[in-house]
Amino acid sequence: MTAVTARVARLTESDWRLFAGVRLRALTDSLGENDSQYQQESTFTAAQWRRRMRDHAQFAALIGNRPVGLIGAQPENAETVYLYSLWLDPVARGHGLARPLVAAAVDWARDRRARTVTLRVAADTAVPVEVTRAIARNNRL
Repeated sequence: MTAVTARVARLTESDWRLFAGVRLRALTDSLGENDSQYQQESTFTAAQWRRRMRDHAQFAALIGNRPVGLIGAQPENAETVYLYSLWLDPVARGHGLARPLVAAAVDWARDRRARTVTLRVAADTAVPVEVTRAIARNNRL
């Protein structure tokens, strides 16, 4: 397997176009264009994308300037942060990029003094389940 050099960056409100593009790619890849979530988000306005960027922390894995991975983090309450939508572009899978994405979101939660981080993973997705278990063991809050 060829080594892939990527960096993880927290996206800001000014990155809303980049985020919208990768988010819609993720939804298409994971759920398909006929899914209601994709159909709803594909009609978002610039203001709606910017609000998502303000209200949630979004992290992207980037190879060069191309986003190839994504994870979101949302405060549920003062002590809990919910991680969601961990996704990697098919060409970026199998290169260990999920770990730094989740670690960046966990670090963000830790900086917010969260005591608990939750992440829901579909049971039929064996690789993300194993990846998140391994990351959880190494990233206790």
